[in-house]
Amino acid sequence: MARIATALLICGLPLVAAQAVAQSEPPRWDELPPRMQGVLGPIEADWKRMDPDRRRKWVAIAEGYDTMTPAEQQNLLSRMREWAKLSPGEREQARERYREWLSIPAERREALRERWEAYQNLPPDERAKIRAGQSR
Repeated sequence: MARIATALLICGLPLVAAQAVAQSEPPRWDELPPRMQGVLGPIEADWKRMDPDRRRKWVAIAEGYDTMTPAEQQNLLSRMREWAKLSPGEREQARERYREWLSIPAERREALRERWEAYQNLPPDERAKIRAGQSR
């Protein structure tokens, strides 16, 4: 019986430790490794104001940065720069739009994504015509 209890304790300790680490406060900016600071540089000014869950999310994204393709890395950095430029109200609107996007069935999202890509591949004058037609 003591062996079983000891084995359960030994097996459970890593889980408890992992949960404690996951629940712990994410690092302050100056505690981030230099490489991670470089990746997250566009959002440095917001770091102190971010809630712990958002910091953890950004740390996880930065940890996967080196596994991204160069195009994915550029896309991430570009999006972070754009995000950093948004006001708090604009960010909340973006989050709400994202929640709405996720509520759309996957098949419909894929169809919309394909239409958006087709639009993006049009010459600028064709896109301008489409936009002009929508503003009427």
